[in-house]
Amino acid sequence: MNHSNSSVILIIPSGSYRTNAFMNAVIKLDLKVLVITDKSQVFSEHYPENVITMNFQLWKDRLDIIREWSERYDLKAVIGVDEESIILAARLSESLCIEHNSLESVKITKDKYLMRRELKKFGLIGPWFKRFSVHKQPKEIFSEISLPCVIKPTFLSASQGVFRVNSLEEFMGGFEMLIDLLSQDEMKMLGGDKANWILVEEFIPGKEVSIEGIVNNGILKDLAIFDKPEPLDGPTFPETIFVTPTILDEHIQLSILETAQTALKALKIVKGPVHVELRINNNGNYILECAARSIGGLCSKILEFKGGMSLEELILCSSLGRNVEKTKLIERAKGVMMMPIEKRGILREIIGIEAALSVRGITDLQTTIRLNEILEPLPKGGRYLGFLFAEGKDQDMVKKVLKKAWSKIEVVYEKF
Repeated sequence: MNHSNSSVILIIPSGSYRTNAFMNAVIKLDLKVLVITDKSQVFSEHYPENVITMNFQLWKDRLDIIREWSERYDLKAVIGVDEESIILAARLSESLCIEHNSLESVKITKDKYLMRRELKKFGLIGPWFKRFSVHKQPKEIFSEISLPCVIKPTFLSASQGVFRVNSLEEFMGGFEMLIDLLSQDEMKMLGGDKANWILVEEFIPGKEVSIEGIVNNGILKDLAIFDKPEPLDGPTFPETIFVTPTILDEHIQLSILETAQTALKALKIVKGPVHVELRINNNGNYILECAARSIGGLCSKILEFKGGMSLEELILCSSLGRNVEKTKLIERAKGVMMMPIEKRGILREIIGIEAALSVRGITDLQTTIRLNEILEPLPKGGRYLGFLFAEGKDQDMVKKVLKKAWSKIEVVYEKF
């Protein structure tokens, strides 16, 4: 079937890992596309005919050009492919009268404090939480919290700036670390006023999972549930291994999907991809994050759906009004390891890549930090060394394969 008359706008930040996956999906679905990006970037296989490079904050300066393209090609959808672009997608959709989540609802998902407040108002269980100014002294506010707790920025992702504290000393050190992080020019530009606040909330023990889905008319269609087999108890929270399909009991799966659906209703998310993270314990299901975007990094590579569809193809199809309700994940155990940065320094060499790739069950390895770039571990850093991919007969096998391959890797760095 020829879908060449269908047109979309993709907003792809220059630092996005998702460029190739979305461009491949556009080609496969034979769509007309306008790419909006903030800097020139490399399109490895398919360079789009129409690219607008602009400052995302000055989007109104290019609105006439975008509107002209949209009217010429009968625009159907505007998609922000990751965290940095979903606000602009909402703004453009509003200006172009394209169906989308409201700007207000998307803003709430990007502010952890506002999200917590909305979920609480809607009656979902959650941790206690308080927001403090970066200008406060940690000693002054320590009496207002209880331990253990987690401190975090309100606007960052990938566990950047997230830190568990168990004592006054750790609280003071963690608070000062966050003040230093949020004072950086890059953070002020990225977060705006949100860089002036620190969120402190109760540490929630339990098993952590995430849900990948697509929302249509406010109803969640779950595509995959990721198990996170590694304990995430702090002090930092590197999301090292994701494995799918889940091995949770069916009644637990239904329960967390119900919680996710309630959270989406509370946040007024009615359309598009979502990535929801939860913790499960004897007290119930706790929403950690509810993002109006798909899973980040290169993790979507382990999601393969019947008919050979990728996650990015499903997102595009759904945004164009095509039915994806019957979509099913291929039931084969697959996993991804986000290779952690363990020490600070300048990357000089990565040894053992061929040895890691030779481990039976490993399907790919992609590094995402270049030689001579700075390595900054969590909690201050927000990047991973790269991604390892594996498949096997079950979750345990996938986990073992990923760990064995990671053990072959040696990172050579220079201290500074």
